[in-house]
Amino acid sequence: MHLNIGNRNWIRNFPIPEYHLAFLAVGLGLHIWLGDAFSFTTGWVSTVAGTLCVLLGLVISFWSTVSFGHDVAAQPTTLHTGGPYRFSRNPMYLGWSLAILGPGFFVGSWWLLSAAPLAAVVTHYRVVAGEERFLSERFGGEYESYRRTVRRWLWPLRR
Repeated sequence: MHLNIGNRNWIRNFPIPEYHLAFLAVGLGLHIWLGDAFSFTTGWVSTVAGTLCVLLGLVISFWSTVSFGHDVAAQPTTLHTGGPYRFSRNPMYLGWSLAILGPGFFVGSWWLLSAAPLAAVVTHYRVVAGEERFLSERFGGEYESYRRTVRRWLWPLRR
């Protein structure tokens, strides 16, 4: 696979994860307002965990974005099944979920740590279902075959 970063479509493909950002903002607000009641002590382990989550999440999101090449993610002309899409049908959302865990580890906030799974659940039900209908209509049997072989996420939820 050739990653053409000079191609500007990767910028348009980089997702703005509205639900992830909203839950991150709410978690941060709750941490600031009620932080002591739902906090934990930070140290080098939480710093390393936070750093790994942010870096891995951003790498997965960026890899997902550039794997589209010249195609535009919102209106794909081909079904993309390579790169991170070999492992997850939703690697961009997976990457953002990991990335927003990081700040929770950095500041020791259970409020912020809970933002990631809540954002993933809301995104799963509010966004992914519509995207899957669109892909099924656009790519038919090719998408259905892909859907049967690659998980939505990485963990063992329904395909």
